[in-house]
Amino acid sequence: MSNSVILFSSANQTGNTYRLVTQVLEKLPSERVRFIEIDKLTFSDYNYDNNYPQDDFYTIAQTLDWADNIIFASPVYWHGVTSNMKRLIDRMTELTENLSIKPIGKGLKNKHGFVLTSSAQNHPCEIFAGFFERLFHYFDIKHAGLVHAPCTNGFKVDPDEVAHLLAQLQAPHIKYNGMQGIEI
Repeated sequence: MSNSVILFSSANQTGNTYRLVTQVLEKLPSERVRFIEIDKLTFSDYNYDNNYPQDDFYTIAQTLDWADNIIFASPVYWHGVTSNMKRLIDRMTELTENLSIKPIGKGLKNKHGFVLTSSAQNHPCEIFAGFFERLFHYFDIKHAGLVHAPCTNGFKVDPDEVAHLLAQLQAPHIKYNGMQGIEI
């Protein structure tokens, strides 16, 4: 079975996106998942000088290294992610520049990326979804799925989408030649 990290951010820590995350967390073995509430962490903004204090970003980086599946969970705010999620993703640039953690950045290749989101729309925002498509492409993360909970008339999520996501997260992964794949 594979390891998963859920990177969660929301202005409403118990809102609809959190409800979706909870549906996923409840079905995964606790020893195989790490839930990170990035709004409760302290980490610096990305800077071109790559001059950073020792902060919570390095804990996140180690967790990204541990995980086979990386799940970004954010509601849609103005066609994008929360400001803290965006700050984290900007900071991930350090994984391509800082020699001490660059192997973690290179190790993201062929990991599986997922998105959990909610919005007041019936379908996920194309701009929001495109942002993650580009992020995953940049790091060579396999875009494995996006689950959206439309909340125009209360919280609703397709149980089949959640079941499909859970099946993907629980699929065994094997590592070979520094790359990953799904065990057949």
